[in-house]
Amino acid sequence: MPPLLNILLNTPWWVFVLFVVLLVFGVRAFRPRSISVWRSLVIPGVFIAWGAVSLIQQMTQSSSYLLADWLVGGVIGAALLWLTGRPMAMRIERAGIVTVAGSPLPLVRNMLIFFAKYGLAVAAARNPAERAHLAIWDVAVSGTSAGYFLAWLAVFVIAYRRASRREQFAPRNQ
Repeated sequence: MPPLLNILLNTPWWVFVLFVVLLVFGVRAFRPRSISVWRSLVIPGVFIAWGAVSLIQQMTQSSSYLLADWLVGGVIGAALLWLTGRPMAMRIERAGIVTVAGSPLPLVRNMLIFFAKYGLAVAAARNPAERAHLAIWDVAVSGTSAGYFLAWLAVFVIAYRRASRREQFAPRNQ
């Protein structure tokens, strides 16, 4: 059997589902849109959870220096968020609704993280002797993505609270 086909056949089903979800959300992000607050939290939630689970899984197999690796990755991820300027591209319209500018960045970001994690998982499965070395990189990618989205979440919460205060104190039309 060709190696690529073998890799795909041995990939868990949930990886394909995750890929499709990330792809759909990334393609939708090309257009400006208004979405609910909860819907805007789906992708950050996926990556934060995936990052935390990856760290926990690797910590059971390796030493605790991986926590430092994850935290350094988190700081790098938060810095990447600030460098891309994306948190400023959203606007809280009214309670529960967020307007987001269109951009290819979410698709590119989602696919880069997905394929980095997938490639590392495949490499670890194909080369068990290299698992410990690859774990360092896997945890770094996990920390970077989690840090990026944790920073995004912090910016989002601040923006949402400011908008809620403005709405609360705005004069009402009668």
